[in-house]
Amino acid sequence: MEWTDMMHYQQQIQKIMRALLPMRKSILTASECELLARLYLNPECNTPVLLSQGTGMKKEAVSRCLKSLDEKKCIRKQRQVKDERSYQLFITETGLAELKNGYESILQPFYDLWRSSKEDFEAFLHYADKLAAHRRYLHRRTSA
Repeated sequence: MEWTDMMHYQQQIQKIMRALLPMRKSILTASECELLARLYLNPECNTPVLLSQGTGMKKEAVSRCLKSLDEKKCIRKQRQVKDERSYQLFITETGLAELKNGYESILQPFYDLWRSSKEDFEAFLHYADKLAAHRRYLHRRTSA
C-alpha cells in the first residue's frame, strides 16, 4: 500500500474517532471509565498491574487514573496481606453510579453511528476486534 493511501486511511480513522468522542461531559474521563468498567466486569483483575496489562495503558497512566478515581470516591483500595506494597481495588457505589453516567455519555455517539450505519459499523467493530487481537499477539511475541 502506498504511503498516500495509508495517510488517507489514517485521516479517516481520526475522523471516526473524533465523531465517537462523548457529546456530554462526565466527571470521568474515558480512561477512568475503562478502568472502572474493568473493575466492575472483571473483579478478579483488580490490581494496578493487572489493569495496566488488561487495558494496554502504561502503568503511569493507570496510576494517574486510579489517583483521580480515589479522589472522586469511585474506588476503594485494600492492601494485600501477602505483599503490603501492593493493593487490590474495588469499585464503590459512587463509582458504579458514575460509571453508568459516564458510559451513557461516552457510548451515545457509538449508538448514533451504529443506528445510522448498522452493518457497516458492526463490520468495523468486528475488524477492530481482530486488529486488537493481532496487536496483542505481536506485542506478546516481541515482549518475550
